Amino acid sequence: MPQRVESSVVVEAPVSRVYEYWRDLENLSNFMSNVEDVRSTGPGITHWVVKGPLGAKVEFDAQTTQDEENRAIGWNSVNGNVQNSGQVRFQELGPERTRVEVTMNYANPPGGKIGEVGSRIVSNPQVMVDQDLYNFKEIIEGRATPEEIQQRPAAASAQSGLAAFLTSGVGLALVGGLVLLLLLRRRGRRSSKRARIIFEF
Repeated sequence: MPQRVESSVVVEAPVSRVYEYWRDLENLSNFMSNVEDVRSTGPGITHWVVKGPLGAKVEFDAQTTQDEENRAIGWNSVNGNVQNSGQVRFQELGPERTRVEVTMNYANPPGGKIGEVGSRIVSNPQVMVDQDLYNFKEIIEGRATPEEIQQRPAAASAQSGLAAFLTSGVGLALVGGLVLLLLLRRRGRRSSKRARIIFEF
């Protein structure tokens, strides 16, 4: 099922500098944990290499669909295994303060429902976008270099993805079903043995 992820961050930097940093899409690999490489291949077209579930690399091309100076940048994937679109909006809050708002839309992942469950187990898109924006804030405010950011462990690791999956409705149903199955099996073993009660004083 398609998924929409939204996040925002306020950074201490002028809107023009924030917009210019995002506009050079090759900078995205500096602070986005799942983006390995973005390069321009033509007017308004970029080629992306991203980390997919279980360490697989996924490649696709994207078309820039919106570019409003100091206001917004938007894109759509145009081919490859990944169907996504997104928009980044910039709001000037003061001469040295900017709000960055990101919206990401993901279409059905490869493999249908099984692929969707698998991708949620190994990664959590919401946690990833939140962490990426925090990384961006650290870079644009001069508190960390891209090299330092890339050496940090990703917040949306398999563990956080698994935790999010287990606390979702599907995850809770799966865990509940497994517990019920174990209890029924245990009960079946007990009923096959003769009951024995021991009192201790």
